[in-house]
Amino acid sequence: MKTKVIGVGAVVALSILCFSLPALAQDEVSVQFTGGYTTTWGNSSGDWGAGIYSSTINGQSSPGIVCDDFNDEITSGEKWNAYAYQASTLTSNNIGETLFGTKIGITGYAEVATLVSMMFNSGTSYGGITGITQAELSSAIWDITTTGGISGLDANAQALVAAVEAAFNGNGSKAQTYLATLTNFWVLTPTPQGLGEAQEMWTKGLAVPEGGSPLMYLLLAGASCFAAMLVNFKTRIGRDATV
Repeated sequence: MKTKVIGVGAVVALSILCFSLPALAQDEVSVQFTGGYTTTWGNSSGDWGAGIYSSTINGQSSPGIVCDDFNDEITSGEKWNAYAYQASTLTSNNIGETLFGTKIGITGYAEVATLVSMMFNSGTSYGGITGITQAELSSAIWDITTTGGISGLDANAQALVAAVEAAFNGNGSKAQTYLATLTNFWVLTPTPQGLGEAQEMWTKGLAVPEGGSPLMYLLLAGASCFAAMLVNFKTRIGRDATV
């Protein structure tokens, strides 16, 4: 009976580990907007900083951050905490943890990721569309994540939105395959999140803090494996004693 109870405990531990994996796919980081941005974009509601914003992450200078959130605002010097999700780890199972995942899904984030990648790589053409500016990339990103879209998109930005949407065409498998290649890009989802909180950002080349989630995963995995071996050992001892 004792061996059976231990066995059930090990199974429960392994189950907890498996269900904990989505939560372990991110690390909490500190983000600060240091006031600079590469361009501006405007519509009837005003002029907005666009392109790549200057920033620090965990107190260290970064390649910059790209905003995908037109609903919230930040000011120079503002600092907030965010969960950092490596783009390559995003799936239909954890996409709801991001700011817009429940609205645009995995395909929407693949579309945004395409434009973010162009932003960081200074891309100016896509699918036959040429002369794309950073302001057009930003406005296209905001149009994808904003319910009903935003007003004031120029012809290039409108064509860009249509082109990336057509590229994935709601195909979650295709979106997943593309995102899996983006090991150098990260989504920084603010915590807490919601209206009035900080904006969701993207960055590249983020160094994962030591002692973060990957280490915790290894510790839990090791503990579960040890428990499984212990159950096996006790079961064999019990059988030998019975014989």
